Amino acid sequence: MEANKEQLQVDVRYAQRLCERTARFYRRIQTSLTFLTMLAGSGAIAALSARMPAISTGLGIAFAICVSINMAVRPADHIAANDADVRKYAALLAKAHGLDAAALAGLLSEARLSDTAEIEPLRAVAYNDVMLEIDRPDALIELGRFQKFLGALA
Repeated sequence: MEANKEQLQVDVRYAQRLCERTARFYRRIQTSLTFLTMLAGSGAIAALSARMPAISTGLGIAFAICVSINMAVRPADHIAANDADVRKYAALLAKAHGLDAAALAGLLSEARLSDTAEIEPLRAVAYNDVMLEIDRPDALIELGRFQKFLGALA
């Protein structure tokens, strides 16, 4: 079954919203890690200056863990990739009004080839966002607790 133009436009909005939610999630992760790193690092230095070696060691370990997580996850890279995808889908959505369904389907398939990795539980959250945007509350997906948590975070 070939999708019609309206369904393809909804698919473009969904892809754009998923990228926006994913970028926002990684921004919050990056902010949290930066805050925890600064807090642990400054606490370790304060504990060292107050001659509290046990607390200083614990905070130094917490600092190292936060820095390691930040380096392993690399949230800034994910943010940049998702922001690029958001712009790509926004441009496609702007072009969509002048295209027929077959041309739009081709461009959408081409755009999906270079998508960045997604966070799977955010798919349903992004879908619900789009359904609310197009005034279809009857099509909402029931979210689990983890998806609700990620939705609030992103």
